[in-house]
Amino acid sequence: MNQPIRKHILLLLLILLSTVSFAQKGDAILILKDSSRINGYGTISGISSIMAIRFKNDTLKYKKYKAKDLIGIDVLENNYYRQFRYKYKDGAKFPELLEIVSIDSLSLYVRIYEGGVISNSLSTEPAYVIGNIPKQTITLSNGQEVEIGQSKNLYREILFPRYSYYVGHGQSDHVDHLYTKGLPFAKSFEKSMMEYFINCPRLIEKVESNEFSNDDLLSVLEFYNRSCLNLE
Repeated sequence: MNQPIRKHILLLLLILLSTVSFAQKGDAILILKDSSRINGYGTISGISSIMAIRFKNDTLKYKKYKAKDLIGIDVLENNYYRQFRYKYKDGAKFPELLEIVSIDSLSLYVRIYEGGVISNSLSTEPAYVIGNIPKQTITLSNGQEVEIGQSKNLYREILFPRYSYYVGHGQSDHVDHLYTKGLPFAKSFEKSMMEYFINCPRLIEKVESNEFSNDDLLSVLEFYNRSCLNLE
């Protein structure tokens, strides 16, 4: 098979994957524009390029919510909340729903494109806990109390993975594209890191020496926040 044909097949596969529907649903917390939080049952559904949030509880009818009404939604999965927030990517006019990987001076978000349920690519085990963070519990709709752990989301390889990672300062509504994994002809990991973190030679050295790879983006952000910023 020659190179042009292989390229067309790969692009066709990506197009097909981007049109497959998926859903993330469960006990959830809806976060309104005024930062108030409502407990209930939520669903994130749609296709990879257009996602919709639906939500209900004892007083709210099951309805579709738009970005103008919400900051985002937290959905319970395996005793951990997955946190989704509306963000403006690269100065776009309309926000899109991204999942929080870590919140810090420079925060990391991810957008997953795949042909299945998005939770298939998520490990919801706690990476580690910094300091003495008190345990938290929530009460599910069936009355069961569940302990909520403190974790950072870690993503695993799946068939034809495509992850787009974004970074933003603190909890800013605006984020910039950092790196896309799994897209043919996309900018390489090394080039993406060298361009974005040009002001941190120590980080660039680690990328060039292969101490950081495209599986280590969380470590890259943690190193940048601890070693490249003027933090007290």
